[in-house]
Amino acid sequence: MPEDAVSQSFERRSPSPYVDDPTVVTAPESGGENGYWGVKEGEALPIIWEDLMPTGSGEALEQEYADFYKALEARYASQAPEAGLEAIEEGSDMDYMPQLGSFDTVPELDGMLIRIPGYVVPFDFDLKNEQASFLLAPYMGACIHTPPPPPNQIIHVEADPAVRIDDIWVAYWLEGTLTAETQESELAAAAYTLKLTRIEPYGVP
Repeated sequence: MPEDAVSQSFERRSPSPYVDDPTVVTAPESGGENGYWGVKEGEALPIIWEDLMPTGSGEALEQEYADFYKALEARYASQAPEAGLEAIEEGSDMDYMPQLGSFDTVPELDGMLIRIPGYVVPFDFDLKNEQASFLLAPYMGACIHTPPPPPNQIIHVEADPAVRIDDIWVAYWLEGTLTAETQESELAAAAYTLKLTRIEPYGVP
């Protein structure tokens, strides 16, 4: 990771564009609106990563992490009572962080044309130009230098034609059709798949 790289924090713009009412989204009498404030039919719905998690999954994830670290600490204490977790050697059997979290998705977003900011995680780091498939994650270094986010916080992106991505240490806006389709890879599992239609720098409004 470059020393001067700074991870973006993706927050919702005000007023909130997301309306948690699936009956509004498909209403034919919506008069050209698709149920989301300021988003017309045919336009991509701008979302943030929290929108991909069903209600209550954030609390469940926190508990899962707490339980994992508690079990890890107990296991290490039984093997080396005088040392703490910080004494775990890099590359050892205990230096491992599984992908925790849920595959649960938000039904209302399945099949939706969306626009979301994030960081590209390529499958092949030797490929410096065009990518036909890659992962999109909510923070820099995910799946590379840090444990992978939960499956419902990772998007498997499919690009046809392949797109050129010169710098994976900057954020991008991605647009495309989102589906609740699970994809497995050596880097991480993703609970969502995105058929890419546009990618552009995050600085673009």
